[in-house]
Amino acid sequence: MKTLDELSGYDKAAIIFDILGDSLSINMFKDISETEFYKLQDHAKSLKNTVPTTVKKEILEDYYFKMLTNEKYKDQTSSEEMFEFLKNIDDEQLFALLSPEKPRVIALALEQIDLEKKMAFLSKIDPEKQNKIVLQTGDLKDIPLEAVIYTAKDLKKKTAFLPEPVKFSRGGGKSVSEMLSKMSEDDAKKYLEQMKLDNPDLLNEVKKYYLLFDDVIAMPDNIAAAFWGSPDIEDLDIMAVALAELDSETVQKLQDYLPGKKAAMFTPKTEDDKVSKREIDEAKAQIKNILQKKIEAGEMNIEDVLAAPEVEE
Repeated sequence: MKTLDELSGYDKAAIIFDILGDSLSINMFKDISETEFYKLQDHAKSLKNTVPTTVKKEILEDYYFKMLTNEKYKDQTSSEEMFEFLKNIDDEQLFALLSPEKPRVIALALEQIDLEKKMAFLSKIDPEKQNKIVLQTGDLKDIPLEAVIYTAKDLKKKTAFLPEPVKFSRGGGKSVSEMLSKMSEDDAKKYLEQMKLDNPDLLNEVKKYYLLFDDVIAMPDNIAAAFWGSPDIEDLDIMAVALAELDSETVQKLQDYLPGKKAAMFTPKTEDDKVSKREIDEAKAQIKNILQKKIEAGEMNIEDVLAAPEVEE
């Protein structure tokens, strides 16, 4: 095993290279030619098991001391401040920025952000790369300050090429609900029934933005009374058309939610009224729209609307 005195400056540079790994070394040694870079890489491999850990630590300490006394780095801020820009991008932008990077660079960047954002990123990475990132996270203490500075600067430059958040297509429940709203309720119901089997979590997300008329009819008594009894239900003919396909018992129950004067004025539709399917669907959509607006305005809560009615014992 070699001692510190037996190592040349080139040997020490190769040891620094080995500690950093390829991805960070590219930044550290960017001023040398590609040929020299690969020579240094090969030399680092040749020294792999010839230098004890204690000597490597001495080389790092000496390197740190030289950097800290270098005017170029005297005024550098903390790593947290150097990576401040990461806090100003959303999760999707962070993924776009870091996912192409090597695990060591990703690990260094993730250490500068909060745990929630870090876990959101890792959840999108394939398990094999996740494992490499986690392992690299436990070995960051040996990265020289200069490599941290170079990495921060390099990533910050790349943020200039990220799309704005509004340009991301987020998909998810809201996007699905927008598609469902363009379908007939019968078709939408088929998709939701299949979604309940295949992806219950997506169904719960969709339900925040899209309601079936069945949901309006099935609201718990206290929520239904607040909705049907509200001033927003002012066109009783639209209500009657929307309820035209329901049995008389259900229609009567909903009519009972209306305030006294409105309840007396309400006239249910019968077969003799010959209401078309299109008219019924349009009336249902208007009623659902009233409920959706009340939810969006915070007047009603989606969880309360979709809560299962209490069963009487």
